[in-house]
Amino acid sequence: MSRRRSLTKLKPAEPNMTSMIDVVFLLISFFTLVMNFSQAEQNEEIALPKSELAQPPDAAPPEMITLQIASDRTIFVGNRACGVENDDYSSTSLAAALRDELDVLHLVRRVEPKDVTIVIRGDSDVEVGYVQRVIGVCQSVGADTFTLRARQSRD
Repeated sequence: MSRRRSLTKLKPAEPNMTSMIDVVFLLISFFTLVMNFSQAEQNEEIALPKSELAQPPDAAPPEMITLQIASDRTIFVGNRACGVENDDYSSTSLAAALRDELDVLHLVRRVEPKDVTIVIRGDSDVEVGYVQRVIGVCQSVGADTFTLRARQSRD
C-alpha cells in the first residue's frame, strides 16, 4: 500500500502586528513626555523688547509660571486674562490668578511659592512702571523669583 502525501495549501505568513502597534504607542508616549512645551506657551502677539544684555537661559527653571503682558496691559496667566486694576496688589485679578496657580502647584507637586520662578514676557510697548506693578503683585502672593524675557539684539 502506498502512502500518499496529502498536499495542503499553506497560508502565507503574516507578521504579528500587535507588538508593532505597542512599540509605536510607546514611542508616541515617550516623545510626548519629553517634548519641550516652552515654545507653545508663548503668545505670538507679544513683541518682546530688544536687549543687548539678553542671554538665553542655560536651563528652564524647574517650576515656573509664565505671565504675558500684552501691549494693552492685559496680563495672561495661561489662557486667563487678568490685570492690575488698583494699587491694592493683593486684591487684583492677577493676584487671584497667581494664587490659583500657586495652589495647584502646591497641591500637585508640593512646591512652595518661594520656589516658583515667575517668567514675565512683556510687550515692548508696556511701560516699565507697569511691569514693576506686576512684580509687586507677584511679591504680594509670595513669589519672589523673577525672569524677564527679551529678544537678543543682533548686530
